[in-house]
Amino acid sequence: MTTPKPMINNKDQMHPDDRRNLMIFLMLALVIWFGFDHFIMKPRLEKMRAAQEVAMKAEQERQVNLAAGVSVDSAVRSREDVLADVERIRLHNGAIEGTLPLVGNRFDDISLSRYFKTQGGSDKMVLLQPSGTKASQYVEYGWLSSDQALLLPGKDTRWRVEGSSELTHKTPVTMVWDNGQGLRFKRVFKLSEDYMVNVTQSVANESGKPVSLFPYALVGSYGLPETYEGGRAVHEGPIGYINGKLTEYPYREMAKKKIQEDIHGQTGWIGITQKYWLTSLIIDQNEAAKYRFSYTPAKTAEGQEHYQVDVMGASRTVANGQEASANLWVYAGAKEVKKLEAYSKALKVSHFDLAVDFGLFYFLTRPFFEALHFFGHLFHNFGVAIICLTIMIRLLVFPLANASFRSFAKLKKISPMMAEIRERYSDNREMLQQELVKLYEREKVNPMAGCLPILIQIPIFFALYKILMVTIEMRHAPFFGWIQDLSVMDPTSVFNLFGLLPYDVPGPLMIGAWPCLMMLFMILQKHMNPPPQDKMQATMMNMMPYFLTYIMASFPAGLVVYWTFSNALSIVQQYIIMRSMNVPIHLFDRKKEKAMEKSVHNGPVVHPELELIEKKAEEVLFGHDEQEPARPVSPPKPRKKKKK
Repeated sequence: MTTPKPMINNKDQMHPDDRRNLMIFLMLALVIWFGFDHFIMKPRLEKMRAAQEVAMKAEQERQVNLAAGVSVDSAVRSREDVLADVERIRLHNGAIEGTLPLVGNRFDDISLSRYFKTQGGSDKMVLLQPSGTKASQYVEYGWLSSDQALLLPGKDTRWRVEGSSELTHKTPVTMVWDNGQGLRFKRVFKLSEDYMVNVTQSVANESGKPVSLFPYALVGSYGLPETYEGGRAVHEGPIGYINGKLTEYPYREMAKKKIQEDIHGQTGWIGITQKYWLTSLIIDQNEAAKYRFSYTPAKTAEGQEHYQVDVMGASRTVANGQEASANLWVYAGAKEVKKLEAYSKALKVSHFDLAVDFGLFYFLTRPFFEALHFFGHLFHNFGVAIICLTIMIRLLVFPLANASFRSFAKLKKISPMMAEIRERYSDNREMLQQELVKLYEREKVNPMAGCLPILIQIPIFFALYKILMVTIEMRHAPFFGWIQDLSVMDPTSVFNLFGLLPYDVPGPLMIGAWPCLMMLFMILQKHMNPPPQDKMQATMMNMMPYFLTYIMASFPAGLVVYWTFSNALSIVQQYIIMRSMNVPIHLFDRKKEKAMEKSVHNGPVVHPELELIEKKAEEVLFGHDEQEPARPVSPPKPRKKKKK
């Protein structure tokens, strides 16, 4: 039998079972409370907070897009008709000209006074044009607020001019607007002597309560610009340098990936660039801001896609009776490097010159550009500047080229001995390779020494190509004779005798006079070089002048001028070296060279250069013991027979 538990009759003392149940209840309650808070309430709060942030961001973006007119696709009209819709004031300073509308008050009509669409033409380059026209581009600026009941200036706001009604570099313009709710908005426009406009926005609060506002500015573009070339060599599209990082989105990538990107930064600039032109926004540096790249597809089949970059500054809380302001600088003009650098220093904005696409070889393109800019202004002819730069580059690479040409001269000098060895061992591939390697070592000839200057020329070539393609200084820059624009291809063709025959030549057959002159110098230089000992290499060297001529015929004429003069200087340098080493030069009587080429073509395939390189590499890595006998030259690997 079990003994029953004693009863506790003391009302102030808890039964042990009740105490245990209470502890279990408290523990379960805590577990349920923490579990409910962690697994249910916390996710709900995070979703609510995220939804609020998304809603606020969407509202701000909606206001920016509404101000820009992105919400609808405008019917395309003529530029003149759209400009006549509203009253406008004139702006001009000798570098840019256009109008500023009183309704909406955005920059949407700016042309470049010194640049024309075609060389010798009278139609000025149009950079900004109003929404509703084909390929429109404009600059918008204003204020945003999370209070939807607050009336803010937008695209339909009519501003009133105070004082001067013509914007020049000597006369600023002030515009004001009252929202009827106690807020008075003012804009002061100051035009520089070139392409920069300073817009100072301010708001005075007499509403009786504080308001919070965000300044914003944007560059919007409908469709692709008329000057868009679609090439990959030059960046065209949205661009920004934010927090020390360059961000570029080509038009194609924006449309393909539907780009929507926000970048928060303290310093930077943002804009939309074309090959030679830039529309950019700069706000006060060291101010927390949000920069944005966005793409909006066309709403209808007849509509135009929309590209936009914008920046939103930090919040301004304006107390009653107080005033707040925000500064904006709008650059709308040609990408002249010196002006971009000057504004970079004046506004303390980093790398504004990177709006010019100098490419991966920036360390070469910048000094080359500085040299071309100096010589171009010294001689007032950028073609002469290219020749001066060519001479300067040849002087810089003179020691390397000298070593290369001496190696070529030695090879040329021992060509008769090489021909004799080939004739002696024409049927013995192994002995032919061994004897050629011994000859190279005995005469201290390195066949690969001539490759280094060629490798150095490659980055130089691409750096010059970039300069001629992207810098506005080269656009429509004439040389002499028929070359009136160094940034485009030679306009003549050998297939109509350079214009003597009265018919046009198709584009693929446009091989001009300068490319033909370049080909002549390449052929002469090839004749001065020793014939290659490899059959494939010999074939390639014979075809190279004609292949390069066809390829470079479509390159900018300035680049062909550089390559032609560079080859001419190389021939002079190589000629002097060969004469000093008593090496015979046969530019036209080439019987011996042709005999060697025939021997290489009909003889066995050998690669003595590769064997020599292998031996040199082993000596560098493992050293060479002079007491040990020299390592025998390994025979060439037999070629695999093709199955029939």
